[in-house]
Amino acid sequence: EARLRTINKFATVIETERSRAPLERILGLNSFNMESILSYDPNFFDDEDEKKIHNLELVQSVGIKFEGNLHAQWFNMFMMDLLRERAADLYRTKGLLSFHGQGDTKFVFQGVHEQINFGPAQKPWKEGEVRENKFVFIGKNLDRAELTKSLMECLYKEGKK
Repeated sequence: EARLRTINKFATVIETERSRAPLERILGLNSFNMESILSYDPNFFDDEDEKKIHNLELVQSVGIKFEGNLHAQWFNMFMMDLLRERAADLYRTKGLLSFHGQGDTKFVFQGVHEQINFGPAQKPWKEGEVRENKFVFIGKNLDRAELTKSLMECLYKEGKK
């Protein structure tokens, strides 16, 4: 909590579990107040001498989708390796997953850099629904072919452990 206060000492800290928080403590608060900002920092709107320049040409997104069930252990190893090697390049990741041996449970994940939330989706796979895995990676230096190849290697193959 002390670290959060260094970022924004005015923010209310709401403890959550798996990112779940009471909506009435988040929405409709009208908490942005220009007068309070200006009373704290009268120079809030002054131009800075040196502005950061972001090179958005480096940022790209890669979407990948394919049918089948993933092997949970292989997928976890892939994600651990990817995050260990490329966390600084990955701005956002998210996906919808089907795992072998998990029945009709649909899984979702989302992440910012190396922080990943993973768990069951609110709704299971419907009867007859195609088990299509979907991934989105947003970042820099992303290689679609390499990501696709690595993810496809996570597919469950009968007879292989």
